[in-house]
Amino acid sequence: MIRTQIQLETSTYEELKRVSSRMGCSISELARNSIEESLKKVRLQEQWGRSLEIAGKHRSGLSDLASGHDSYLADEW
Repeated sequence: MIRTQIQLETSTYEELKRVSSRMGCSISELARNSIEESLKKVRLQEQWGRSLEIAGKHRSGLSDLASGHDSYLADEW
C-alpha cells in the first residue's frame, strides 16, 4: 500500500471517527472502501460512456434488425 495524506473538515473527520467506531474498523479502512466504491462508479460511468459513443456508428444493412433480431440470431447459431 501507498501511504498518502488528506485534509478534512473537522466535522467530516468527527463523523468518520463515529462511523468507523460504530462499524468496528479504522478510519483508513473506511476511507479506502469509500474511495474504491467511488472509483467503481466512475469506471462504470466510463464504460457506459464508451458504449454509448459507438451506438449507431455501424450499419447492419438490415432494415428490420430491431424487430427481427431473434430470427437473425437464430440463423447464425
